[in-house]
Amino acid sequence: MRILFLSNIATAIMDVVAWICFHISIGYWSSRLPLNFFDPQKSLFLTQKWEQSGEIYQKLFHVRDWKKFIPNGSALYPNTFKLKNLPSLNLEYLERWLRESCRAEFCHWVMILPGFLFFLWNNVEVGWWMVAYAVANNLVPIVMQRFNRPRVRRMLTQLKKTLPQKQDFYAQLGPTQAFPDSNR
Repeated sequence: MRILFLSNIATAIMDVVAWICFHISIGYWSSRLPLNFFDPQKSLFLTQKWEQSGEIYQKLFHVRDWKKFIPNGSALYPNTFKLKNLPSLNLEYLERWLRESCRAEFCHWVMILPGFLFFLWNNVEVGWWMVAYAVANNLVPIVMQRFNRPRVRRMLTQLKKTLPQKQDFYAQLGPTQAFPDSNR
């Protein structure tokens, strides 16, 4: 369905520029969507039984071996959440991490779609190569999110189990017993 015919060099330049524009604009657009749009309980973001709590990705792709080498795309956008590490294990941070992980996965699913636009100015063979590139380039971060999210969900579940016990313990004590160094 090619509608634009350029020289091979002009087409190659257009391909590179188009991918740069698609990646940057979709990443920016995704980073500006409201966080409550990304519900970790939506079916797209839930771990399916066949994913074996994310371990299928370790078995098939050996995620633990290479994930540390993948650059953090959020570094391109100001004031964005960094998923690379877990600097905090508190409840609010982990819940935010889950939502941001959903945002990252969503962003990379959307980044696959422009691959089909390359048929407009490339021949069919190159068009399919562009779609293959889109899938390959975005499959890595999608796999990382689908591998990590069940692990963070388990941490959250464990944290939620221990929090009520700690709160009950502190509620049974008086303020000076629970917080002996405080000036209440």
